[in-house]
Amino acid sequence: MHPIYGFGPPHSLLYLMFFGFFGAVISILVLIPYWFIFKKAGFSPWLALLMFLPIINLFLLYFLAFARWNVVPANLVYPAPPPVPYRPPA
Repeated sequence: MHPIYGFGPPHSLLYLMFFGFFGAVISILVLIPYWFIFKKAGFSPWLALLMFLPIINLFLLYFLAFARWNVVPANLVYPAPPPVPYRPPA
């Protein structure tokens, strides 16, 4: 016997599959930027998984904002720019 207020268990299963799928997609889309931010800041990218926990995510954002980022200086990664005016080699 179906409940009076809804369409029954098959209808609930469709809702669960629909919102479960889009919930997983949105969760992955939220996770990707945090993953790259933590990686670029020199921390473990696995810390991005903590962003799904309600109160811990606020503490983690403040930690990320005020922590010292262990990054390599740009002059060690990129070569020096060419002199101005630039004269290409002949």
